[in-house]
Amino acid sequence: MDLGFGQKNQVLGSAATSAILRTTQAQEQALEQEISQYDSLMTAGDEQLEMLRERRLAQMKSAQAQKRKYLDQGHGTYTSLGEGQDARDVAKEFFDAAKQSERLVVHFYRPATRSCDVFH
Repeated sequence: MDLGFGQKNQVLGSAATSAILRTTQAQEQALEQEISQYDSLMTAGDEQLEMLRERRLAQMKSAQAQKRKYLDQGHGTYTSLGEGQDARDVAKEFFDAAKQSERLVVHFYRPATRSCDVFH
């Protein structure tokens, strides 16, 4: 296939075309597999559909329990740690908060920095 770039760019153009073709074929194969999974659900018996419902219900319950746990730990709230206290107390309070959860968002601020006033 002549891409109109001359001989040197012809090789590069052919390689790019081949890469795009391989990627497109891989995506098409993945879509066909997904469609076949949905087709098998259409012909599935009541037992298989019930198993699917139970598995999805268990996933939803697990997600809700995790959300409740995060809310109980204070996720979604803004808390200022150790205002006006000794630096050792601030560090202890920070590490205690960090140990309570696997996720923590921290904003270190200085009163002299104007952009920090957005949070305070």
